[in-house]
Formats: sequence, structure tokens, C-alpha cells
Amino acid sequence: MACGSDCPPVCVLLSKVGAAFWLKTAFMPLRVGVDAWNLPWDRRGIGRYTRSILRRWLQWQGARLRLTLVVPERFTLAVANRYRREVDDFTVGVCSRHAAAAQRFDVLWYPWNGMSWLSAHPSVATLHDASVFALPPSEHEAAQREQLPFRTAAGHAKKIITDSHFAKSELTHYLDLTNDAVEVVHLGVDTQLLSPAPRLARGTGAEPSRYILFVGVPEERKGLATVLEAMGRLPESLRSGVELIVAGTADRGFLGAWSETVRVRAVGKVDDAVLAALYARAAALVYPSRYEGFGLPVLEAMASGAPVVASDIPSVREAGGEAALYAAPGDPAAWAEAIGEVLVNKALQNDLRERGLKRARTMTWDATADQTLRVLECAAA
Repeated sequence: MACGSDCPPVCVLLSKVGAAFWLKTAFMPLRVGVDAWNLPWDRRGIGRYTRSILRRWLQWQGARLRLTLVVPERFTLAVANRYRREVDDFTVGVCSRHAAAAQRFDVLWYPWNGMSWLSAHPSVATLHDASVFALPPSEHEAAQREQLPFRTAAGHAKKIITDSHFAKSELTHYLDLTNDAVEVVHLGVDTQLLSPAPRLARGTGAEPSRYILFVGVPEERKGLATVLEAMGRLPESLRSGVELIVAGTADRGFLGAWSETVRVRAVGKVDDAVLAALYARAAALVYPSRYEGFGLPVLEAMASGAPVVASDIPSVREAGGEAALYAAPGDPAAWAEAIGEVLVNKALQNDLRERGLKRARTMTWDATADQTLRVLECAAA
């Protein structure tokens, strides 16, 4: 119903506020502060997510927004370029949290799974999943500590962004949030960096198409043990000719225990260029996680032309659509069958590559950055 003279005062006021904000943003860029505390350190999916969005926002700098990185260090002169380097822009503004209160931000964005500090400015927080509630640490104090930034965001942010509809349903359940408070913005992929070009993964010893790739951290929910057991179940003719490469932090002692039955190698944390090369040359990516907010490696592998075998869970299906081969989480027999099929079936390999590339082209960081900025504009209004 359109507002008229009989509208209650609050409706008229909100209409005036909305109109005033529209007039302001029509001629002035949105002033956005970004909590950048983990920008130089996080090489996981959350770090790639944050850097990818910020780099695209900086392309729109001055037109749609004016961006400032907010950092924990009180004296920013000595550290500013450390943060600027991560977004490939040495002109972007940098201020300390201490000075943020004096900045005339329209909105603050917290991309790191919650809010560890507060500001009087309107705020938006990204919560990528609800794993700290669904699968909390066994120690009560550790669980409380990990959940606190999420609870703070739920209590203070004007809007919550999350990666999938599954994650939204989990967050609304655990944090008692309304549906309107949470916006779903799917993650994207850099199709220029991750392309099916024949690049060798230098420094890893990885031979083209002679390895299966696992990308992630050694958390139980990531399902690495399921893949290792599945690899051990492969016929000797397959098992002896393929290696499992683990990219990311890994428990080398845990992996070593499997070395007699499975060819496995940990390459540790790698930069974006090496990760892209690993994707592009893999016989397949395996993504056996039993709980995720989305599943960014699934999309990255698809953009690189790698076939994907992934856990059949709702959030990962939001990432992979019909372009992956799915197996039941925690079922080594099902994973052995799926991995073996991908390794020997050339028609299946080609079909997964083709569908994966098509899927990746529909989910870009440009779209993610645009949709995220629209949520911030809404919160600022």
C-alpha cells in the first residue's frame, strides 16, 4: 500500500529518511569502513572472499563508494601498506579502530565471521556458517569464545550476510534471528585467475593429472579421513598411480600414518597462484566435508576445469549445482566408488569439466561484490 496523508508518523518519518538517503547516495558515494584486521594473514577461503570483494569495490571507488580499511593498530603509518598490498591499491584509506569513531562512515562491514569490536556506525557482518554452534568445541570455554563474535554480530549488526540458504537456516535457528535480518549472497570465483590453462604446480612436485587434490584445514568436519580411507580402498592399479595432495595446514603425523597404504603429500599453505595451478592440473578435487556454509573450493576447481567429487550436503549443492559428482559424507565406500569412477571414466571427466566451467561462469566475484554492497546500502539507509 502506498504511503499517504493517513500514514502513522513513523511511516512518514521512514519514508523521509529513505528519500533523503536516496538523494544523498544518488550524488555521493557510500562511505564504507571495512574491518581489515585479518587481511594480511588469512589465506583461507574467508581471506580470499574478503580480498576479492575489496578489489572489486576499489574499481568502483569514487563512483559507488569511498572505502577505508579499519585496522587494529593505533598508529597506522607504519602498517598501512601491509594492508593496502592485499587489495593491490596503495591509495586506499587506512584508519585505526581507535580513530574509526571520528570517521563519518555510512556503514561498517565486518567480513570475518562476526564482530570482535563495536562501533556506533551502522554495521553489517558476514557469518559464513554456523559450525561453531552445530559442531562446537568440546570445551565449554572454547565454545563460548568462538561463538562470542557471532552472538555480538547477531545483537548489534543491522544486517547479517551469509553464504547460502542452508547457512541462513542454521544461523536463524542458533542465533534466534528473523529471516529478514539475514541476506544470502553466494560466493563467487575469479574466472580470470582460475582458468583451465595448462599451468604446472611448481614447487609441489605434482605431475599433471596424476593427483587428486584436497583443499582445507585439518578439522574433523572437513572429512579428510574419509578420503584417505577411500583412497586405500581403490584397486591397486588405480591406487599406485595416483597421489592425494593436501593443500592447507595439515597434521603431517596424521597423514604419515596413512603413507603405507596411500600416496599422500602435504604441500602446506600456498598462495593464490600456486593454488590455481594445483586446481588446473588435478585429476579431480575432492571435497568431503560434512558441514559447510558454502564450499568455495568446489567452485574454484570448476572454474579451473577440474572434475569435482563433493559431499552430498545442502550447502555444497548450492555451490556445485548439477556440475559435481556427489557422495555421502563420512562413507568411505561411496567415496572410493566415486573417485574410482572419475579416474577411469573419460566421458564422465569431460562432462564434469564442461558442466563445472559453465557453473563457474554464472557465479562471479563481481556479482558477489555488487550484491554485498547493496546489502550495505540497505543497512546505511
